[in-house]
Amino acid sequence: MLVRKLKAAAVAATAVASAAVMATPAQAGAAYCSHGGGAYLCEYSPTTRVLPNGTKQDFVVGTDRAVWTRWTDSDGDWSRWISMGGKAYSKVYTYDYDTSDPWSFRMFYYDQQAEYWGRNRDHDGNWSGWIHYDTPLNG
Repeated sequence: MLVRKLKAAAVAATAVASAAVMATPAQAGAAYCSHGGGAYLCEYSPTTRVLPNGTKQDFVVGTDRAVWTRWTDSDGDWSRWISMGGKAYSKVYTYDYDTSDPWSFRMFYYDQQAEYWGRNRDHDGNWSGWIHYDTPLNG
C-alpha cells in the first residue's frame, strides 16, 4: 500500500513539474486579446497597413509569439489568419523600404534580444523569408 502511495505521489509531482515547464514565463502572465476572430498578445497591439487600392493587411503577435496576418480583398472581405512565423517580443511594425513603390514594404519586429527581424513584401504581394537586420530600417 505504501509503495502505491509513493508511486502516486511521484506521478503527481512529475505532472506538476511538467505543467510548470510548459507554461513559459512569457505565456504565464500574458493577457490575450481578440481581433478579427484570432487571439493575440494584448501588450502588442495590432498593426494595420493600408495598401494603395484601399485594401488592408493586419499583423498581430499571436499567442505563440509568431507574426500572424490577414488581409482584405477588393470587396472588403477579410481572409483567414495566416502565420508568418518568427518569434516576436514587440509589436509588429511596417516600413516603406522602397519609397518608389507604394506596394512594397517591410514588416518587422524585435526579438527577445532586441534584434531586428523583417520580411519584405514586393509589388506583387510576395514575401521574402525572415531577414535579420543589423540596424533598424537600414537593411
